Amino acid sequence: MIHAFFNPGQTATFNEIAPRKDSTFEVHYFGIHGLGHSIRTILAVSGAKFTSVIPEDWAAEKPKKPFGLIPTLKETSADGKVLEIAEIDAISRYLSRKFGYLGTNAFEAAVIDQFYSSSRSVHGAITTKYFDAKTPEAKAEVKTALMEHHIEAWLANHERHLADNGSNGHYLEEALSLADFATASVVDLVNVLWGEDTITEKKYPAVWKVYANIVRTPSYVAWTQTESYKTLTEGNRKVLGY
Repeated sequence: MIHAFFNPGQTATFNEIAPRKDSTFEVHYFGIHGLGHSIRTILAVSGAKFTSVIPEDWAAEKPKKPFGLIPTLKETSADGKVLEIAEIDAISRYLSRKFGYLGTNAFEAAVIDQFYSSSRSVHGAITTKYFDAKTPEAKAEVKTALMEHHIEAWLANHERHLADNGSNGHYLEEALSLADFATASVVDLVNVLWGEDTITEKKYPAVWKVYANIVRTPSYVAWTQTESYKTLTEGNRKVLGY
C-alpha cells in the first residue's frame, strides 16, 4: 500500500496546485510556535491565507502522519483540490518555490540553499542540545558550548556574506529568499535563549537587517496580532518556558 502522501496518483493534482498562489493552507503542529514557526512565517510574509491546526488526540493521529511526525502542510486550491506535504525542509522549499524565494537560476538556488542549510544546522543544534539538557547547570554548559562552536562561527560567516551583498537584509541582490527566513528564525531563537542583547543591530548589523526585514513585514506584523499567534505564544511559555 502506498501512503497517501507519497502516492504517484497525486502527481497531476500536485503539479497543478504547486505554482498557484490562491490556495489556502493548514499548518498541522502542536500548540506552540516550535518547528511550525518558520512555515507560518513564510506563509504570513507571503500574504497567504492559513490556519494552525493543533491535534486533539496526537496518539491517534500520529500513525496517519508520514514518519509519525509533524509539522505537515495541507494545501487546498481555490477549486477544492488538496495536497499534503511532510517534513519542515520539504515544506519550506515547496512554499519558497511557490512564492519565489528560491532564486531565478541554478546559481542563485545553490547560494540560497547553502545559507539556508547553514542556518538550519545551527537551529537544529540549538534545539536538540539545549532541550536535551535537563538541569539549569547542564543547560548553561550547553549554551556556552553552542555559542563557541556553532553560533559565533555562523554569525561571522553570515555577517561577512551579507555585508558583501550591501547589508540590505538579503543574501542575493535585494531579493527575499528562503535563506532570509532561516536566518530570522535563528536570530529569534538565539535572542530568546541567550538574551535580547546577543544579536543586535549594533553588533551584527547585516544579520540584524535580515531579521528586521522579516518581522517588520506588514503581513507578518498582522499575523502576530491574531488570536492564533497569541495562543501559540502562550503555548510556548507553558511548554518551553519562553
